[in-house]
This record gives sequence, C-alpha cells and structure tokens, in this order.
Amino acid sequence: MTEAAMGYQYRCERCKTTSPSVLTQAGATEERRRHREEFHGGHVPDGEQIIQPEPFRPSDIPPGQWIAGGLMALLLVILIMARAA
Repeated sequence: MTEAAMGYQYRCERCKTTSPSVLTQAGATEERRRHREEFHGGHVPDGEQIIQPEPFRPSDIPPGQWIAGGLMALLLVILIMARAA
C-alpha cells in the first residue's frame, strides 16, 4: 500500500515535493496554504495538487483477518443462540 493510500497529501510539482500524509482533506489544504506562504509568497504554484487516498476495497484486507472476523462472528451467533435457548 502506498503512502497516499493512507491519507491525503499535498504535492507541489514546481518544488518537486510531497507533504506527509494527513487524515483529512482539510489537513492537506492547510499543508498547501502553509507551503504557498513559506515558499511561494502566497502565490499559487503551477502544477500543485491534493492527492486523495485510494478508496477502500475489501480485497485490501488480508485473508487471515477475514478468517478471524468470520470466526468471531460465528462465535457471537453461537453465544446468542445459546443464551436464547
């Protein structure tokens, strides 16, 4: 999984730099604002962008976690049925 998959990032093509990942788009927007102020005098550099994380896919979950989750769900159903009986 790439770093961009974990959160939003700000990318300045002019400076050839990418911010660390942040959890929200608002966080990336704040990174952009700070970068513009510090390195471009508040001007908008050409080629800047906010990189969005990849959407979640169930296939990203390792098979072992699927199995563990299934076993926990099965155990929960068994316990509920035993308590109701």
